[in-house]
Amino acid sequence: MLIVTILAGLLAGVILNLASDYLPRFAAEPPSLPPVSLRRLFTPGVGWFRLHLAIMATSAVGFALLGYLIPSTPDLLLALLVYLALLLITVIDIKYRLVLNIITYPAVVLVLLAHLLLLRQNIASILVGGVLAFAIFFLTAWLKPGQLGMGDVKLAALIGFVFGFPGVLWALIVGAGCGGLAAAVLIASRRGTLQTTMPYAPFLCLGAMIALLYNPLLMLR
Repeated sequence: MLIVTILAGLLAGVILNLASDYLPRFAAEPPSLPPVSLRRLFTPGVGWFRLHLAIMATSAVGFALLGYLIPSTPDLLLALLVYLALLLITVIDIKYRLVLNIITYPAVVLVLLAHLLLLRQNIASILVGGVLAFAIFFLTAWLKPGQLGMGDVKLAALIGFVFGFPGVLWALIVGAGCGGLAAAVLIASRRGTLQTTMPYAPFLCLGAMIALLYNPLLMLR
């Protein structure tokens, strides 16, 4: 069963990589995009070859761990969909500096419906988590223009709706810590300065994925 789960994760990673070169066409200002091709994914030295392999490996590991940690099929399906959405947002933002509404909006609707229909959670906690995360990041983007985009703000709201309150705080703190650590490494290695900009969505997603893998009950309680 573990082998089947890992293979499913690898296949999902391939699909995510292909989607990462297709979905940006729906952005308000689409970037220059390469053709969607399986061959490009697995050609060393071409495009984002190493990133594509990393996404596949991360997808396989996530499938294996979530399959082990979550016994309930409906809960597992929701966790896998959330995990894949976060991974897709990550790879697209690394490649094109975009956080697409075509991913975040449907994900928010799916998560809210799942909480209502499947998980029977305290919906007040879920709403507070989403609204609080949105407010924090919206105020940050407003007070420090250029530091965060509205895509990051909407992503924070999605994470808030996934974990609710207070679980969202742990996910956001881990993500912010990962971002701060990456910035420190860049500065220490002299590959960046205090003015260097980085895509922030991957760190938000990383924090949420770590929270989900470390303790799925943050989402499923």
